[in-house]
Amino acid sequence: MVYFFLILALVASFELGSPLTLETAVQKSLKWPEEYYFKGEEVDYLAGIITPFEMWYSGNSSRSRIDYNDGTVKNYYVVEDDGDIAREFKVHPQTTEEETNVIVCTELFDNKTLYDILPEELNYEYIGPKFYNGKFVDVWEYAEKDEIAKEKTEKTLYVYQEDGGISIPVYEEIKVYNLWIGAVSQHSVKRFYDYSKPVLEYLDLDESCNDTEAVGSVMVESFSSDILSDIDGAFRSYVSRHNKKYRGDEHEIRKQILQDNLRRVIDHNQKNLGYKLTINKFSDRTDSELANIMGALPSLDHVGSVPFPHTEEEVENLAEKLPKSFDMRLRGYISSVKNQAECGSCWSFATIAAVEGALARKNVGQRNLDLSEQSLVDCSWGFNTYGCDGGMIDGTFEYILEHGIPSEMEYGLYLNKEGWCSIENMTELHKIKDFAAVPPLSVNAMKLALYEYGPVTVTINANDAVFSYDSGIFYDQTCNNEPLNHAVTVVGYGVRDGVDYWIVKNSWGEDYGEDGYILISARNNTCHILENAFYPVV
Repeated sequence: MVYFFLILALVASFELGSPLTLETAVQKSLKWPEEYYFKGEEVDYLAGIITPFEMWYSGNSSRSRIDYNDGTVKNYYVVEDDGDIAREFKVHPQTTEEETNVIVCTELFDNKTLYDILPEELNYEYIGPKFYNGKFVDVWEYAEKDEIAKEKTEKTLYVYQEDGGISIPVYEEIKVYNLWIGAVSQHSVKRFYDYSKPVLEYLDLDESCNDTEAVGSVMVESFSSDILSDIDGAFRSYVSRHNKKYRGDEHEIRKQILQDNLRRVIDHNQKNLGYKLTINKFSDRTDSELANIMGALPSLDHVGSVPFPHTEEEVENLAEKLPKSFDMRLRGYISSVKNQAECGSCWSFATIAAVEGALARKNVGQRNLDLSEQSLVDCSWGFNTYGCDGGMIDGTFEYILEHGIPSEMEYGLYLNKEGWCSIENMTELHKIKDFAAVPPLSVNAMKLALYEYGPVTVTINANDAVFSYDSGIFYDQTCNNEPLNHAVTVVGYGVRDGVDYWIVKNSWGEDYGEDGYILISARNNTCHILENAFYPVV
């Protein structure tokens, strides 16, 4: 069959007047350009995110740049003094109460390498030619099956050859299957267009970076112990399954991080402490990289626009009448789990989830309401929020109280990046009347707020164990030794084997924890969950 397609390709090339060299599968290889420019788009089918991009890369000058969403956000990477670590600058629009869509530049300190969008170099198998978008391309495939994790990874590349044997990608598809249930757990596609050599002037920093604000980040797999003796094999499997791509010495750094996390997961799960940890998409990341998606800041003042309506004595009396368990998911109040992706916008997702739930609780006709997290990322900078670099919960509720929230359908899809604020163009905004703070360190006050008013947005400490959570009732007092850094939404409470817990909706996708949720123990203010809690009043 391969030879048949090769003959067809040869005939077609003669008809088109273009030369074609017949090569065997043995002779073919993948060799990426060291200098390139591409346009393209990336589609994450499970997260529902479409991201157009433009990419300039120059290995010779140790610089790269990628623009997202037609240049709305620009990221520049510069390696200086023959080092391996790149300085990263992000240029994006910012909207406050005084200014709308002003361009600003910030420098991010996350120990990044020079960014390169080309596919990871793996042992791809040459499949044969294919006619795609008006030209013949070479099809390459890679597949790996992990019997321990019960996952299968499939990767497909379409490339064509330039002079000198340089491979130019036009299409990359990645699928990961969960073999336990036969479902796809990851599915993404990149399409590449308009390859050319980069114009080096476009790699020069944007003028807005002349006055740069330097900022840091503000914010199910099973393994047995014998895997630690084959960390190289485990690392290769992890890299393939999660579509990781490293350069140079970064491989050893990432492998060491993964090994440390493997050891921690195995040691924990052998203790049977009531909850399980796992290795997942976060398990090779540095602390600074994890901080990028832990974007919540503790509120400066734990007060709402209205006070909590019950005294401490009233709380205790009313709590005696509450049901033992209360789960708003079962009542149809809670929207589906979403995915904030790489943007540190947890504060936006956690507050939106609470508003959606409160409105659905009040009005049955709003049970399918899908409000826009992106509008908060774009427009609420004047309320102690900072786009993809974090935000405060009380400030976010203040913005919603002042301006309201549009639906995602009207405002537009979540971008995983900062965008242009277009709130003034919306025809319908969903309002809240007020918001209130739950009295701190009170289990009964939290239960009462959930039962009487709806979902509660909280800020917790998301430590390594939270990132690795798989199932069960999470209880880890070490997370109380670190500051608040991640916003989530409490949507109910329950009891299992005599242990009270909170039902917590996260924004890391449905593949995290228990279908996107984490059950956090109600004992001892686990991970600070009772310290910075707010709910909307509708």
